[in-house]
Amino acid sequence: MTMTETEEKILNAAIQTFVRYGARKASMNDIAHAAGVSRQTLYDAFGGKDGLIRASIRIVTDRNLAQVRAALEGTAELSDQLDTYFANTIVKSFELLQTAGDMEDLISGHNTAGKEEIERSHARHEKLIAELLAPYEREIQRNGLTVTQQAHFIVTTVMGFKNGAKTREDLNSLLMALKASVLRVAKVNLG
Repeated sequence: MTMTETEEKILNAAIQTFVRYGARKASMNDIAHAAGVSRQTLYDAFGGKDGLIRASIRIVTDRNLAQVRAALEGTAELSDQLDTYFANTIVKSFELLQTAGDMEDLISGHNTAGKEEIERSHARHEKLIAELLAPYEREIQRNGLTVTQQAHFIVTTVMGFKNGAKTREDLNSLLMALKASVLRVAKVNLG
């Protein structure tokens, strides 16, 4: 779906507003003011706050996964691919969340609409990770897992790091431990 310039401006303003106040506290007035449009324009474009929450999560996911895919071009080693994925998704999200007005609200998705969109986002992340793990399917299966199970484990784990890591150093340590575990399961030389 192609967005209009106004819709993109609204979503950028909504994302900034949600980060600043949290989705619960951000009002349609706050978003309209930040976007320089009327409240009615918000409703016409997205149908309300739930539509804005869904679209905001979707566009952040689109942008992050596009950046990962672009950065993965020419990266052949699983270790480097995981580092690229972590840097462009989890590390970036962690740093953004450190500036958030209501981190818990953003991580949880705020409401049913947000939670459902986060589930779809995680499924898209799992698909990407499964693509990276596909060349190691035989080794992963020898460890009693499917590529899909391993991808789900990785994404579920790293998404938890956004809330569980106390500092950037802690996050780096957790990501390093996860990467070592994944590489062992895939039987990739940890070199």
